Amino acid sequence: MNLSNTLFNSIANKLKLKVSLLNEERVYIENLLNQIDSLKELKENNYKDLSIKKSNQKKTVNNQDLVVMYIINISFLKANTTIHVSDIKGNVKLFYSAGSVGLTGKQKKKRRIAISKLIALVIKKASFLKKKPIALHLNNVNFYKSLIVNKLKKTLYIRIIKSFNQSPYNGCRKKKLRRKKYTKKFK
Repeated sequence: MNLSNTLFNSIANKLKLKVSLLNEERVYIENLLNQIDSLKELKENNYKDLSIKKSNQKKTVNNQDLVVMYIINISFLKANTTIHVSDIKGNVKLFYSAGSVGLTGKQKKKRRIAISKLIALVIKKASFLKKKPIALHLNNVNFYKSLIVNKLKKTLYIRIIKSFNQSPYNGCRKKKLRRKKYTKKFK
């Protein structure tokens, strides 16, 4: 009796496994057929309804599924420090420069003070940035990079950091000077 039960159970398990694999293949084939039908419809409509088809398909989107939702760009210019926040489409949400936090003249070149005030202002004004994935773009920041990242990390979720250092160390090569031609004056 035990032997027949074990044989029966092993055969039943193998059959269940094969049935589950067949069900998975059936679902896969149904999906392929649906895609083929939708492509045929698009071809018949000369691809005019492509945007309508995409909008009809509703998908749930989580914050974790998106790579980046906002971009914070911090630039150190020769005479100023700027920060701006934009969404992924490029629409500017916030823009501040060192002058907007009360710094004038040569004070705007003092990077540590300027960037500290600007970051505090952005965190205070941009409450929509909390718990959203952010890309941080740094232009000509050099050795202030760790200061900026540490201050922003405390309150924001930074997903990507890109650094663009455009100012050369020595500056551009000087243009070659042409010699003046001297002519002798005769008396």
